[in-house]
Amino acid sequence: MIFACFLFGYVTTDTGANTNGATNKATLSTQKSATVTVPLKVNVSSKYFVEGYPENVKVKINGPAALVQTAENTKNFQAYADLEGLKPGKHTVKLKVSGVSHELSANVQPEKVTVTISKKATATFPIQVRFDSTLIGNGYAAGIASSNYSRAKVIGSRSSINAVTNVVANVSLPEGIQHSVTQNVTLQALDENGKPLNVIIEPTTVKATVPIYAATTTKKVNVHLVASGGGDNTKNYSLSTNTKTVTVTGTKQALSRLQSLNVAVPVSGVTSSTTKTVPIDTIQNGIIAVSPSSINVQITVSGQENQSSIQNQNDNNQQSSQITTSQKANNQSQRNQSQENVTQ
Repeated sequence: MIFACFLFGYVTTDTGANTNGATNKATLSTQKSATVTVPLKVNVSSKYFVEGYPENVKVKINGPAALVQTAENTKNFQAYADLEGLKPGKHTVKLKVSGVSHELSANVQPEKVTVTISKKATATFPIQVRFDSTLIGNGYAAGIASSNYSRAKVIGSRSSINAVTNVVANVSLPEGIQHSVTQNVTLQALDENGKPLNVIIEPTTVKATVPIYAATTTKKVNVHLVASGGGDNTKNYSLSTNTKTVTVTGTKQALSRLQSLNVAVPVSGVTSSTTKTVPIDTIQNGIIAVSPSSINVQITVSGQENQSSIQNQNDNNQQSSQITTSQKANNQSQRNQSQENVTQ
């Protein structure tokens, strides 16, 4: 009886082991395919900058299900473009994969990329914190926005660096906001058309703050007229107005610093003296309103006319001088003639 129980236990254990072994073998022998998205690494000399390649690529993996599942979960492999030894210019290169088990096959999608290699250039730019002031709640205004970094280093091709006009941190404000906002913002390098450029920016992100205050303080300040719009360089523009002061409404912080208000007067296309109604721009830090909202400005044009008068005067003087010289010559001739008559 004891022998029979022992024999039964042996058979059961052996059968279980064989079953597990068969299961593991079946799992390893089962084939699977998976597509994984991974970053594309670019191997290139540090003196070069590369443009034109995608940030991420897809890698299709085939092989035993267990190994494919592991690779899919861990992503412990790498897709890369080997540009070592290539010179500046445009190149089409085949993408490769490293770190994949030899029991797996891996194909990168796309198989090839076309890149442009350029000599690397570097420049620093001030960081501008930007936001939409129209989203600020009624009766509130923004102070001077700032970030924890004042300047950023921009790295890229020389043509891209030359095209950079601004490095900006765009802060997103909720509509009707009535309190200060601080956000971690990704920096962007923009060209003159506001289009982002393909460059590397250091730091990548900054902590930007837009202070927002109640704007209920009023203050009367002097008006300072400033010609704008690129007038005629040969003319002088004299600006005057009967409105010497305006009442400004804004935050206490902004008005404490405000002694006068600049009013831009466009003079482009103005060729003769005239009077213009000029709106007062209220888009300034901490200011929400100005009363009156527009003023009449007298534009007096001079310069070209004065030059013409001077030239005419010079011409008259020259003609007068010529006449005087001619008269002297005639007088001299007459005296000589008289002397000849006396001698005879």
